[in-house]
Amino acid sequence: MKRNSKKFLALFMAVAMSVTPTTALYAEEMNDADKPQNVGEQLENTETEENHQDIVNEVDKKEDIEKKSQEDTVQGTQDEIKDIQNNDSLTEVQPENKLSEETEQTKEIQKDKAQENESQKNTFQEEAEQLVEAFKAEKVEAVILNGKIQVTVSTNNQDYDKIYIGKKEAIDQAQEVTGKENSLGGFDFIFETEAENLGQKLQFVPHLKEQNVWYLEKDMYLDMPEEAQFPELLTSVNEASGANLLSMAEVQAIEVPAGHKSVELIDGASYKATAETGEEMFKVVDCVVKSTESGMTAVITLSGTGYDYLYMGTAEEAAKADQSSYIKYKEVDGKYTYEIPVEALNTGIKVASHSIRKNKWYDRTITISSDGMKFQKLDEGEYNCTAETGESMFKVVDCVVKSTESGMTAMITLSGTGYDYLYMGTAEEAAKADQSSYIKYKEVGGKYTYEIPVEALNTAIKVSSHSIRKNKWYDRTVTIIPKTTKVDAGENKSDPENPGKDDSGNPGGTGGSSNSTGSGSGTNAGNNGSQNGNNSDNQYSSSTNDTTSRVNTSTRLEDGTYKPDGFLWSGGTGKVGITCSQIRISGGQAYATITFSSSHYQYVKANGSTYYPTSQGSSTTFEIPVELNKNNKIIGMTTAMSQAHEITYSIFVYLAGAQAAEGSSVIGAGMASESKKLDQEAPSIIGLEYQGEIELNHAQYFKIYEYEQGIKLLEIDLASGTPRENQEDESGEVQQSTEMTQSGRVETKTTDQSKKEEEQTEDGASEASQNQSEQEDKSELYMNNIVKYLIVPEGVEIPVGLDKETIVIQQPTDKTYVASDVILDKLEQLGALNQVKAVASEEKDCTNEIIKNALKDKSVDSIGKYDEPDYKKLIKDECNLTVMDTEILPKEDSETQETLEDQLNTMKEILSKYDTLNIPVFIDRSIDEEDELAQAEWLKVYGAIFGCEDKAEEIYAELTK
Repeated sequence: MKRNSKKFLALFMAVAMSVTPTTALYAEEMNDADKPQNVGEQLENTETEENHQDIVNEVDKKEDIEKKSQEDTVQGTQDEIKDIQNNDSLTEVQPENKLSEETEQTKEIQKDKAQENESQKNTFQEEAEQLVEAFKAEKVEAVILNGKIQVTVSTNNQDYDKIYIGKKEAIDQAQEVTGKENSLGGFDFIFETEAENLGQKLQFVPHLKEQNVWYLEKDMYLDMPEEAQFPELLTSVNEASGANLLSMAEVQAIEVPAGHKSVELIDGASYKATAETGEEMFKVVDCVVKSTESGMTAVITLSGTGYDYLYMGTAEEAAKADQSSYIKYKEVDGKYTYEIPVEALNTGIKVASHSIRKNKWYDRTITISSDGMKFQKLDEGEYNCTAETGESMFKVVDCVVKSTESGMTAMITLSGTGYDYLYMGTAEEAAKADQSSYIKYKEVGGKYTYEIPVEALNTAIKVSSHSIRKNKWYDRTVTIIPKTTKVDAGENKSDPENPGKDDSGNPGGTGGSSNSTGSGSGTNAGNNGSQNGNNSDNQYSSSTNDTTSRVNTSTRLEDGTYKPDGFLWSGGTGKVGITCSQIRISGGQAYATITFSSSHYQYVKANGSTYYPTSQGSSTTFEIPVELNKNNKIIGMTTAMSQAHEITYSIFVYLAGAQAAEGSSVIGAGMASESKKLDQEAPSIIGLEYQGEIELNHAQYFKIYEYEQGIKLLEIDLASGTPRENQEDESGEVQQSTEMTQSGRVETKTTDQSKKEEEQTEDGASEASQNQSEQEDKSELYMNNIVKYLIVPEGVEIPVGLDKETIVIQQPTDKTYVASDVILDKLEQLGALNQVKAVASEEKDCTNEIIKNALKDKSVDSIGKYDEPDYKKLIKDECNLTVMDTEILPKEDSETQETLEDQLNTMKEILSKYDTLNIPVFIDRSIDEEDELAQAEWLKVYGAIFGCEDKAEEIYAELTK
C-alpha cells in the first residue's frame, strides 16, 4: 500500500504540473525555435494575403498538435491513476491496527502534499512579483495651491498606473488617483492631503497596470515631505520635459480652415507623436513632428525595409511622376526613415509607397495624432523669445535662446543695472557658493545681459540675483516663453458634414424672429434675429441641455450700437482674456460682442443657447445676448491642448445709459485700482450702488465707503509718511502705475505708455483692454500706494472681476491670525477675541490674558512672527484673515541702509505667500496717526471687518466725550 501510495502521489504531481498554466516568466523563456519567425517581414515583402494565411494555418496546426499531445498525457496519467485505485479496491481487508497505521500515513501524505502546494503557490507569487519592480517613488513633493496642500508622487516606470490613499482593507471606499505620464518615463500621482500628514508616513495601495490588480500583499507607505513649498519655489516633474503644446508667447497666424481645430507648436521644436496607417504591411513605429514658421514636417520610421521611396500622392500619380519628386529612405539603426511634409494633424495624408521586391507603388494613408504629443527638443540655432519674471524690479526686456547639441542657454537682458551676478539656485545657496559659480553680467548697449542654462521652456527656472547696492541675494524665477505657430489640427468632428451645426444637428444659420413679449420683460427666444430683420452673422444652436439659463436681455434703449462703459469677467486659468468691444440693441434686446484672446474657442453657451464665432483668427469673436448691468454666466468650449474643454465664465457688461433709461441711478464705470491719495469721494463700482460713507473726524490713513448688500470698501494709505511717498525707481525707469482697464483686469503700465495707448487706440479705448490676461498674483495689489479692501458679508455675491482689483475680506473672519499683541487689545475692547485662531506670541510672552489662557488650553495656536510663520499651522487652522502692524512697511533704516527696492522686494515676497494661501492681509497703520483720537478711530475699521460696527461707534463716542 505504501508503494502504491507513493506512486499515486508521484502521478498526482505529474498531472498537476501538466495542467498548470505557464507563468509570464516561463513564457518569456520559450525557445525562439518554438515561435513563428519573421511573420511581419514575410507579410511586408510578399504583399499577399495567401502567404499570410499559410503562416497562420501552420501556427494553428502546430498549436493543435501541442494541445492534443498535452491532452493525451493527461488522459494517460488519469487512466493509470484509475488502475491503481481499482487495484487498491481489490486488496484484502486489513486488520484494524493496519488500517489505523495506513490512515496515519495517508494524513501525513496529505500534509506533505498541502505543504508542497503552499510552497508552489508561494514560489509562483514570488516569480510573479519578480516580473515587476516594487513600487518606488522617485520624488514626493508637496506644494501649496489655493490654500490647500497638493502632493505629487513621481515614478520612473509604468508598472503601476493608479494608487489610492488609505488602508488596503478599505479599498472599496477609497478614491483612486490615476497617474499622468511624466518625463521620467513613469507617472505622476497628484492628490490633496491635510497639513497634519506632512512629515508622516501615509499609507497607500498601488495598482499593477499589466495584471490589472491592486497590490495587497504588504502595507505600503509614502514618506511625506516635512514642509509644503510655495509653487514659485518648485518646478513640477510634469513640466520638466519642457514646453506644452500651448504657449503664451507670440503666435504665427497661419490660416486654419473653417470648422477645423488648431494647436500651437513651438517654432523649431521637435515633438514625439503617434502615426497610424491601418496597414500591417506599412506600419509606422516612430514619428517625430518638426514645427517651423512655414509649417510642419514629420520624420517617420517604418517597421520593415521593403520600401525605397515614398511619394506625396496616389500610386497612379507616383508611377507617372519624375523620380526627383520621390522621397528616398534614410537608414537609421537598421530602419528606414522618411521625411514628409504635413499640412494638418489628425487628418489622413495620402502617400504612395514603392515596394523594392515588387517594383510597384501602393496607396497608403498616414494620420498623425496631436493627442499625447511630447516636446523633445529645439533644433540647433538661435530663437527670439520672451521671458517672464513677475517682478518689476527684475524685469527681462530681451531674451535669445540658443540651442546646441549639448542643450539650451538663454541670453537675457535686464531693464536696469542693479545686479552684478546671477546664480542658478536659491539666494541661500548663492550666499554659500563659490564665486566661480556666479554668472557675471556683460554690458551690451548700456544694459546688463547674462547667459543662463535652460533645462526647459515654459517652466519657471530658479535663479537668484545679487544686488550691488545692498550686497544681498534675492530669489527670482525666469520663465522662457518661445514663439509658436498655430497649425491645423483637423476637422471638428462634432458634425463632420456641416461645421455650422451643433452635436444635435440643429442648423447653424440665423433666422427666426424675436420672442419679445413687448412688455419690456421678454427675452430672446433662442436666435440672433430681430423683429426688424437686422440679423447677426453669428451661428447658434438652441439646444444646450439647460447648461445656461435664460436671462432678461430686454432694454428700453433705442436700437443701435453702443460702446460699453465697463466690462468685467472672471473664470478660467487666466491665460485667456475676454474683452467686450460693443453692445448692439436690436428690437429691444441687447447683444454683446465679446472676444477671447485665443484661437481655440469653438462655441459659447449663453442664454440657454449655443453660439458660434462671427470671426476667428488669432482671437475668437462671438455675439451673444446679455442682460445689461448684471452678472451673466457663459460657457466657452476650447480645443487648446488638442482636447475639447468647456470652461465657465461670468461676465458683467456695464452700460450707463441702460440704467438711466430704466429710471434708476447710474453706477460708475469702475474704480481705479491705483491712486496716489485716498479717494475723497466714493469710487463708483460696477454692479454696486453707493449708499454712504462712514464719518471720520481724526484719522488720516483710511476711508470706508458703504455699498448695497452691506458691502464696504476700505481704503488704506500705505505710502504717506513712508519712503514710498515720493517713490522713484532706482533703475531710472519711469515709475509704474496700476489701473483698471475696460476689460476688468488690472494692468501695470508707465505714464508714457498710457498716453501713447490713448493716442493710438481707436475710439479712445485702451489697447490694454484688447489684450488682457487675468492677474494671478494678487500680492501686487498690496504694492499700490492705496490698498483697497472689499469687505463682503457672509452669503453675499459680488460682481465678477472685483476680486481681481481689490483684496476681498470675506466675512465671517472667525479664524484670524493676529501678528501683534497691541491689535489683540483692540479686539478685546470690541469683544472680538473669539474670532482669533492664531497669534505670533508664545504663551510666556503674550501680554493679553485672554489669549494667554487660550494658548494654554490650545484653542489658539502660536505660529510665529508674520514674516516666518508656521505655514503648516496656518493651513491646518484654516485661517481666513491675517492682521499685522506697520513693521512690514518700508522705513528709513540708517543702520542697515537697506534700499527701498530691497524692502519692497521683501514685503512682496512675504505677502505673496499669504496670497498663495488665499489669506488676505490687513495692515494696521493706526500707530502712524498723529494723535490718540485718530488712533482710536481705527476701531471703526475693526468694527467693519469683524462685524461689530455698533460697538466700535459706542466706544469711540465714549472716548471723544
